[in-house]
Amino acid sequence: MKPVDSLQGLSDHLSIHSLSRRFGGFAALDAVSLSIRRGEFVCLLGPSGCGKTTLLRLIAGLDMPDGGSIHLLGRDITREAPARRDYGIVFQSYALFPNLTVADNIAYGLTPRRDKARHGQRVRELLDIVGLPGAELKYPSQLSGGQQQRVALARALATSPGLLLLDEPLSALDARVRDRLRDELKGLQKRLGVTTLMVTHDQEEALAIADRVVVMNAGRIEQVGTPAEIYRQPASRFVADFVGDANWLPAQRKSSHEASIGNCVLKLQQPLPDGASLTLFLRPEDIIVKARWEPAANVLLARVEDVSFGGAMTRIRLQPQGMPGQTLRAEVCPSMLQRQPLVPGEIVPVELPAALLRAYVREAAC
Repeated sequence: MKPVDSLQGLSDHLSIHSLSRRFGGFAALDAVSLSIRRGEFVCLLGPSGCGKTTLLRLIAGLDMPDGGSIHLLGRDITREAPARRDYGIVFQSYALFPNLTVADNIAYGLTPRRDKARHGQRVRELLDIVGLPGAELKYPSQLSGGQQQRVALARALATSPGLLLLDEPLSALDARVRDRLRDELKGLQKRLGVTTLMVTHDQEEALAIADRVVVMNAGRIEQVGTPAEIYRQPASRFVADFVGDANWLPAQRKSSHEASIGNCVLKLQQPLPDGASLTLFLRPEDIIVKARWEPAANVLLARVEDVSFGGAMTRIRLQPQGMPGQTLRAEVCPSMLQRQPLVPGEIVPVELPAALLRAYVREAAC
């Protein structure tokens, strides 16, 4: 599969236009529009109740929208039966038939039913693909959770669907198995080139596996972008707050590229939004702990409040001078620190890079 940037010229595999779904007075989806390109891996990311599973169910035909349309390869499938939509689906709960063998589970959707020889060959091919060769005669109860999910994935791929739908397929697995299967799923999707849409609430999972991420909130799409765009250039405060860790600093706008916090004036490369009251945003790993003090823009002194070892990154809590009541959380790689280990109580110079600071209009609750 080609990288995302080279997909721009390819036709849309799936197009969703102004899709809406209400349950009484609650808008589960509010005029959602989205296009997914052929061969792309897209993740729907958001908190519980944001509408991502509702959207997946509408695409699958397991529920009907109140408005809008769904097109698959240019064909309107909004009201078509699930069997006519050319997709395979994998659920969080595996949904395997406990009384059927692995082979029978995988071959369940293959037709004609009497062609057992061809089905047996297809089952063996799929078991090799998902890393379970020789498991044909086992029953689901004889398999681990990760193995059952592999069987569910093989079953979804059995008919060679043009679209693969995944509804939190890894969330029921323990962390180590989940990470391994996540990597294998991405590799498999690349080899097969199948257009894939996955629902997840796990931001790390979405950023690691997707070509593009669709962040949803309260039935609407907040932002669509590559994992790097979502993480580095969040389009709204919600996206910035939901994806990754961040420092949030209340500030006052001084000019188009300057904001003040207490006695400190910080420069931003981004033009500041209109409004006196702002909130500045900076990732913990973007704070630079400097080896020595040198006066410069956005360099200030801070007291080390706490240091905790976090494996590859050391986490530091800082009390910046001139910003009463504010705390900065920094993450630094020990090998990049270029100084002796930090200890609580010492004063260190830190830089808040202008190019990485972002500003949002402060919300009333902030």
